[in-house]
Amino acid sequence: MKKKQIKLAAEIKRREDYNLLCPFPYYDTEIINDLKVREKMISKQTDYNNVPVTYCKTCLSLHLKEVTFEGKKNPITGEDHKVTYCVPCGNTETDSTHITEWEDFYKDKYGERFINGK
Repeated sequence: MKKKQIKLAAEIKRREDYNLLCPFPYYDTEIINDLKVREKMISKQTDYNNVPVTYCKTCLSLHLKEVTFEGKKNPITGEDHKVTYCVPCGNTETDSTHITEWEDFYKDKYGERFINGK
């Protein structure tokens, strides 16, 4: 558990225990319920390193934009036509991969790692 999560759980328990000692709740029970919801949200953390990244095949940039042409329909899917392009170089060829594999591509091309871990 992280430090913030431990502190929040301790504060919730303290407030609930104090409310049990009083004839009427000293701490608002709605606030305690809100803190419990927040505690659940903090505990649900996604491992973002396992989410695939989409990158430009030319310059390996992660700065991509998607443009939707509302008037034109894709003949295969019937949805609005969309184009994803790289902002720095304008290329439309993109690919998706795991972040560590993308970092290896980046290091091979530019000679240094994009994300420097400490």
